[in-house]
Formats: sequence, structure tokens, C-alpha cells
Amino acid sequence: MFTTENVHTGHAEALEVSAEVVEATGAGLRIAEIGVVIFLGLLVSPPLLILAVVVAVPFIAISAVVAAVVAAIAVPTLLVRRVRAHHRAHRSTLFLHRLRP
Repeated sequence: MFTTENVHTGHAEALEVSAEVVEATGAGLRIAEIGVVIFLGLLVSPPLLILAVVVAVPFIAISAVVAAVVAAIAVPTLLVRRVRAHHRAHRSTLFLHRLRP
């Protein structure tokens, strides 16, 4: 007699696959949660807080100043290049643009 109850096709059922996915991601999320809690615990403690203030805050401030200076130089340069490329592509000048109504 043939029975189809114990036949294994080699493919996992949707329920088995979803159970494995939940198990794997659940463990990964749990590890991330523990890491965040440990990091916040260390951040509240004075040594890491002092390190963050002494190292991270000046680094962020200096980075912001450097980014502002670079943006102040780069943005006008890129705009001028883009406008000049547009005028070269269309064989026009600012003078001709002003003449058009």
C-alpha cells in the first residue's frame, strides 16, 4: 500500500520556513537590543560620557564647520559649471537670454 503522509518532497513547507525566519531574526533583534542597552548603560556612566564629550562633540563641531566651508566653495562653483555647460549645449549666452521676452 502507498501512503502519502510520510513522503518528503525535499521542499520545506511555508510554515517551517517562516518559523526558521522568525527564529533567526528574533535572535538577531534580541542581540541588537542587548547591545543598545549595554551601550546606553555605558553612556550614562561617567567615563564614557566624558569620552563622548571630549572626543565626539568637538569632532562633530569641526566636521560641521569644515562641511560649511566646503559647501560655501563648492556650491557656487558647481552652479557656474552647470550654467556654462547649459549655455554651451544650447549655444546661447546670458546676453541672448536677456534679449528674449
